[in-house]
Amino acid sequence: MPAGSRWLPALGCLALTLPQGAILMPTKPPRGPALTLAQHLANQARHSRRLRLEQVNRSVKRCRVVTDRIRLWTVGVRDLVMDLCCALQNFRVRLTPWPPMI
Repeated sequence: MPAGSRWLPALGCLALTLPQGAILMPTKPPRGPALTLAQHLANQARHSRRLRLEQVNRSVKRCRVVTDRIRLWTVGVRDLVMDLCCALQNFRVRLTPWPPMI
């Protein structure tokens, strides 16, 4: 990932780290008191962005080659397949654009 990237990890990827980026995790409420209003609003903003990213991932998976097992072991072929499927999704979005991400 490029330097300065921000990452919203899924719960299955909590052990991954970015050496030159920021990991944006929601704030967990403490045992006794509730979250402050600023923490709650920040969690809501992260959730809405994460929800939008999950929808994009789902629409990339329309190309079944991404979700099925790829048995091509040549170096770089799997990345090329994902790049092509993302390019197709970008082409679809340009034809029918979504509202801008916040």
